[in-house]
Amino acid sequence: MKFEEIFKYTYKSVGREIGLDVKYVNGKMVCTPLDPDDPRYNVDMTMPSMPMVYLCRADEFDFFQPLIDDGVLTIDQMHRATERYLLGKTKSGIPMFWMIDHRGQPLDAHISEGWISQILKKRESLLEYWQVRHCLFGEHLLAGNSNSVAIVESERTAVILSELLPENIWLAYAYPSNITPLLMAPLQGRTVTIFPYTDPYLSNFLFFQDFIGQVRRLYDINLHIDTTLEDHATDAQKSRCIDILDFILES
Repeated sequence: MKFEEIFKYTYKSVGREIGLDVKYVNGKMVCTPLDPDDPRYNVDMTMPSMPMVYLCRADEFDFFQPLIDDGVLTIDQMHRATERYLLGKTKSGIPMFWMIDHRGQPLDAHISEGWISQILKKRESLLEYWQVRHCLFGEHLLAGNSNSVAIVESERTAVILSELLPENIWLAYAYPSNITPLLMAPLQGRTVTIFPYTDPYLSNFLFFQDFIGQVRRLYDINLHIDTTLEDHATDAQKSRCIDILDFILES
């Protein structure tokens, strides 16, 4: 991703939102207050932008290759899935899972190192005021689609299952700490099934039993928790904390 290419779509407009004239000079951002007597704080900065998403787009990812080699998925299916979720890559080839909300606004991207928002904030002091929000991965797929929703933790699982079980809209929450009742608001009025990964102590399953109760008190969502792994996974599989995709591939 070239900084010069995304500058005019992102930092320039963000600067205007917080009262700064932002210029790109000799490889650095130069910021001049538009009105030094009127500083603005607590600004809700919408970053990044769709141009940034498209500049990072990629169609081939290593995590698909074992499934292609085994005949579980085709190359065409990989390309469809990566296009569906607008997957990207960093310069070093690390997958970028964009969190794009139901209005089509990219909010952040999850990469192996953490969140793109964390990386950008460390690099550019201008982004100190960026109020980061998250959504469910794949939330942009809700627009114009009334299919039932399935939620898993791993973005990789959601992407692959969107081809294996296309009757559902597959979303992911990325991290246990990322899933909150507020994140479920765009699912109002829908039928939703959560597929927890399993573990030897049922801790994740029990967490979601409580979580579902919280969500039902706030929203009109036909919300369920899938019990496949708790009912059918072996002790060995539970000790490995497999998810529903692992179970399908191993069955």
